[in-house]
Order: sequence, then C-alpha cells, then structure tokens
Amino acid sequence: MKNFKYLLLAATLGLSSQVQAAPGCSAANLNGSYVLYQNSVALANLHTGRCEITVLNGVVGGSCAFTTTQSGIITPGFAGPVSGTATMNTDCSAVAQLDFSPAPNVTVQSFFDLQFTPDKQSFIGQWTNNFGLLGTSSGTRFSPFLPSTPAQ
Repeated sequence: MKNFKYLLLAATLGLSSQVQAAPGCSAANLNGSYVLYQNSVALANLHTGRCEITVLNGVVGGSCAFTTTQSGIITPGFAGPVSGTATMNTDCSAVAQLDFSPAPNVTVQSFFDLQFTPDKQSFIGQWTNNFGLLGTSSGTRFSPFLPSTPAQ
C-alpha cells in the first residue's frame, strides 16, 4: 500500500509538470486581426453583430454591424467604428472592452470574457454591457488582405 502511495504521488507530480510545460499565452499572442460574432440573449433586446477588429499591443480598433430582431423581423442596427482595449492571460483567456456610440451622447461599453483555443487562432466567450445585456461571442483570426465579407 505504501508503494502505491509513492507511485500515485510520482504520477501526479509528473502529470502536473507536463501540464505546466504546455505553451501558454502572452500579450503578444493577442496581436492580430479578428472577425467576431456576437448575439444577445436578452429578450428585451435581441440582436446579432459582426465585427472586424485589430488588436495591437492591447489597443483595439475596427468596425461592427448589428441587426435587431423584433416580432421575427430582422432590421439593420448600428454600423460603425468601435474602439477599446484587450489583454491576454497566460492561460489563454482574454478580456476585452469594446465601446461604440450608436447615437449622440450614448456610449455602449461591452465587456468580453473570452477563452482562446490552444493554437490561439479562435475564441469563444460571453459579454455584458453597461445597459445590462448579456450574450455570447465567438471569433477567429483573419487576414485583412484576403477577400472577406466586410462588416456593414
């Protein structure tokens, strides 16, 4: 029984050192261009959005286009520039804040809690904003030099 405990301890230590040896993430891993999609799960304001953003040293810039759904009818919403900040953690989770102004004297601040895949090419997560809405988000890296459908 005593040998079993030592064997279990050795296996556990070996496994934990293997997990720690996996490559982590750094702030530089966040730099790049992304297309991201989000949707609101708040019944009071159902909407979807598509953004093209670029992150460089924690500064975010880009554009987004949103649509709203009321009574089953989809209508265009805000389309325009967004700006903000983003940080990457060593466990490849990230947080971001994207701000935009859909009307004079109105600023929407959205806060994203994201988890990147091990290859750091895509992410999934959730968001909230300063108006109490909640939704999900996903995205992937893309090249701004290759053909794509722009956010409009």
